[in-house]
This record gives sequence, structure tokens and C-alpha cells, in this order.
Amino acid sequence: MISQSELPAYDPSNPDHRLYLFFESNKLLLRRAQSADRDGYVFERLAKNSLFQKIESGTPVAICQNGDHYVFFSNVKGYDFPPELVAEGCEAATLRAIEGYGKEGGKLSPELFEDGPVIRANAIRIPYLNFKETDYIYRFRTDKQRNREVYHVDASSTALYHSALCDAIKAVKRTKERSAADPARLDFGAVEYLLPSHFGFCLGVQNAIERAYETIASNPDKRVFMLSELIHNPFVNEDLRRRGLRYLQSDKGVPVLDPEKGEAYWDSVTDEDIVIIPAFGARDEDKLKLIERGLPLNAYDATCMLVEKVWKAAKRFGQKGFTVVIHGKAEHEETKATFSNSSKYAPSIVVRDLKEAALLAQVIKSDSETERAKLFLPFNALCSEGFDLSQHLEKLAVVNQTTLLRNETLRIIELLESALEDRYGRAHIEEHMAMSSKGDTLCYATQVNQDALAQAIKQEVDVAIVVGGKNSSNTYQLYRICEEAFGERAFYIQSESNILSRSEIEHFIFPYDPKNPKQGRMETCAFLPVRDTPLKILITGGASCPDGLLQQIIAKVNSYFDSERIRSIDEVITSVEAMT
Repeated sequence: MISQSELPAYDPSNPDHRLYLFFESNKLLLRRAQSADRDGYVFERLAKNSLFQKIESGTPVAICQNGDHYVFFSNVKGYDFPPELVAEGCEAATLRAIEGYGKEGGKLSPELFEDGPVIRANAIRIPYLNFKETDYIYRFRTDKQRNREVYHVDASSTALYHSALCDAIKAVKRTKERSAADPARLDFGAVEYLLPSHFGFCLGVQNAIERAYETIASNPDKRVFMLSELIHNPFVNEDLRRRGLRYLQSDKGVPVLDPEKGEAYWDSVTDEDIVIIPAFGARDEDKLKLIERGLPLNAYDATCMLVEKVWKAAKRFGQKGFTVVIHGKAEHEETKATFSNSSKYAPSIVVRDLKEAALLAQVIKSDSETERAKLFLPFNALCSEGFDLSQHLEKLAVVNQTTLLRNETLRIIELLESALEDRYGRAHIEEHMAMSSKGDTLCYATQVNQDALAQAIKQEVDVAIVVGGKNSSNTYQLYRICEEAFGERAFYIQSESNILSRSEIEHFIFPYDPKNPKQGRMETCAFLPVRDTPLKILITGGASCPDGLLQQIIAKVNSYFDSERIRSIDEVITSVEAMT
């Protein structure tokens, strides 16, 4: 098999160059031709002829050699089928339909029947044929491009997303989007709240939410699905569901059933539907299901560009001969998507934490083939197919799930670097460890939220409250920071409903270890101490936490004090604005 770089450029005059044209809906442009050996017609690819003048196509991309000829793909501009081609006997067919034609026998031209398996094997490339290394699926919107109206569709969405208090804090404290500042103090009298300079929605989440609401509003006559949860916040996902959004699968990849038919939505999805890819991205396996059904990907792909940045880094490392170590939770959608992308270009393995990194370090240092294989057993389900212990642990590069703690990623890199030094010597370490991988794939929004919280925890407070979804990894990392600083006075909650009274709060025990039955449950804990002097409470929210939830929590806590001891929100906002 020849390499991609050895494939020729497309030559329309060469009969051994077969070009297949795909619409942006991922459907293949076919033409009906009279069958030579049977009544009726067969489908064939559209060869270079006068019909080409009626379409606008991109630059042909060499895909592979198939026997004695070469296969090329090209994109046709647009999603809709040009009506002038109908009269010419043309149509756009999904890959599933073409596969069905092949099984019927005699309905495909010999060359299309021959190339069918090659087309399906390379289908994941169709949406990205003319993507450059610097291109991103969905770039962050500029401030002028933002659609803030989606957060104020009705009273419910306004209450969920909007907070005058949070707006005032951000206006004063976020002079630089990527740099943490001192925390903001909200003096309500009987209670003083401390909020970090950075908290809540990141740009990737904002992008995804706005795209989802816009898609629902502009397609009232279509079924609109989310591949899985848009973000890890139940209130946002439920608000979208209330507006008509459906979900194809859970955050763990379990198919969702249609309550009316009792069958998986996946079984009924067609090219008449719309499927949005969430901010975490998606595995190639899931994208292929959409491509084969003739659904457009790029038009409704809300993958965060900082997640895609990790994929690009993994590809670069793979092209340089490194094995990619992914610091992430194997069951998390983002890590699944990163692993799916990384393993196309490099041997890849997922490492959950320092404990697993230490075990992998032992594998690297061991001289016994038998011992290495035994130590590696826990990773057999966490590595790419064909992972070879004799060679794939010689050169390593680390990337990470963007929502984890940067310091933990750096400690994992140090562990692996030390193991490689022991085996190959310090003088050769740069041949075996990608030095440019040292934590640079962490989302900057995750990092600045952590940095801002690190400044806030320097202050003494009575309790710390971290707000976010039960499956939000970045929220859990913020909770870890607070727990380390305040111990049992730190609480992980989802909304104000978890505050049961002044004296009790429901705290969520995050399921960091899915095998631990004691995790993943709510626990009622003692909440606010009783005293006459003002209380101090630290509050922050994860990257998928709407601002409105934070203000609702503040209002709930304030309600436990005599009204004459609590200043009004307007007074506090005025005080915040005076900080400038």
C-alpha cells in the first residue's frame, strides 16, 4: 500500500483516476445509466463531462489506490441537490442506500461496485476533504457575532442564564479573558460572598448553546437531535429538551429510546433529521453513522475548538513517531473523541490519574517481557488496537482531556519522563519525550477558572460551594481545589434546591472511581454555622454552569436571614460597579 504522500494529483484525462463527488450532506452524486446486460438502469459516478459545468466542486483529494486505479473524493458546494441535474438523470444517494443497491445486485456500475468498500472505509474523510491544518470545525464567535437573545427566549431561560450580579462581577474583574484577578466581594450585610474573577460558561459552551437554540428555532418542521448531552448541566439540557430537542444517546453512549415507539432513536434517524454534535466532540464511529445516513456534519458540529486543538496536537505527535498518552477519563465523551482521533495517527493510550501513570511508568522501566505484559493488563482496554509493548512505549507525548487539573497533567508528565530517563538516559530524553506536550493542551478557560479559584481560596471563608452538573469533570476539578483548602466545609451541588435549610445541604460525591459504590450519590451535610457575626461564603461554578444558578443560590442563602440584615441586590451591584 502506498502512502498518502505518494498518491498522484487528480488528472481528469486519466481513465485510472476515479473521482467521486459528495455534497456537504455527505451524499454521493450519482447518475442513472442504461444497463448493458439487463432492463432498467444502473447507478454510476458522475464522470467528467458537460454536467460538471452545472456544479461547483472543490479540489479533488487523492484517497487511496484500489487495485490498478486511484480513488479521489471532492466536495460539491452546498447541501441541496441542483434541480437542473434531475433532468439529467442524477440524484444524491446516502452511503447506506448505495450499500443497499450493491446488495440487490446489478444496480451499481462495475466500478462503483468495486470501489464501494473503499468509499465506506474512507467515509470519515468526506466532511473534511479541504480542511487545512489551521482550519477548525467551529471557531469561537467574536463578541459581535454572539447571539445573546437565545438566553432570553422566555422567563424560564432568563432565570436560568441571566444574573445581574455575575454580569457586574465580570465587567469589573475580567479585564483580561485569560488572566485571573483578585476575587470579587459581595457584601450583603449578614453574609459576604466571595466569587472568583472567572467562573461559569466558557466560550466553547456559549458557542454550543447558541448553536443549539438557533438550530431548533430555524428548523421548526424537523426533528433536531443532540448526539449526546450538549454540555454537562442538567438544567441546560432540560431547557433544550423542553424546546423540542431530542437526544440520541446518553453521555455514556447508551442509545435513548423513543418513548412513543419504544425503539432507539438511532434506528429511525434519516437525512430528514438534524443531529448536533456537542462541545465535547464525537467519536469517528458516531460520525460515520451520521455520514452514512446522509446527514451534514460541519453545519451542526459544535465541537469546541480547544478540544479540536488537542486532536491536532495528537496528530502532530503521531506524525513525528510518538505514542500519544491521553490524560483523561476513559468513559468521558471528550476523551473518547480524542482517543478516536488520536488512534488514527498514533498508538494511543488513556491514563486516568497519577496512580495509573505510576503503573505505566513501571511498565516502561521493567526489563522483563513477562512482567511488562502483566503490569500492562489494566491498560489493555485503554489502548489502541495493535499496541505493541516492545516499541510503543519508547517515545511518548502527553495530551489531556481539556477539563482536568493542569498540575496533575504536569505531574503525570514528570512521572513518565522520569521512567524514560531511567530506561534511556537523561542525555536522550528529548528523543523519547515530546517536550512541547507539557500541559499545553489544557483549555485556557479551564485553567483560568482554576487560577482564579486558587486566588480566592487564599481568603478564609466559612464554607465553599461549587456548582455544576453531576457529570461535569471541570466542576469536579474546582471542587478538588476547594476540598483541599477547606475539607468538609466544601460542597459540590447542582442548584439552590440542594440547599435544604440554613443548617443542611445536599453534597454530591463525584464518581471519580466508577467502580466505587460509595461514590456518585448525594449526602446530607451540616451547612452554615450559627453566629451573630457575618458569614463568609465562597461560590464558583463550572464551565457549564449558567450564571442564573449562582444568583439563585445567593438568594436562597440570603432568605435564611432577617430581611433588615440583608442589603438589596441593586445596592450590592452598585458597590461592585464602584470597584472600577
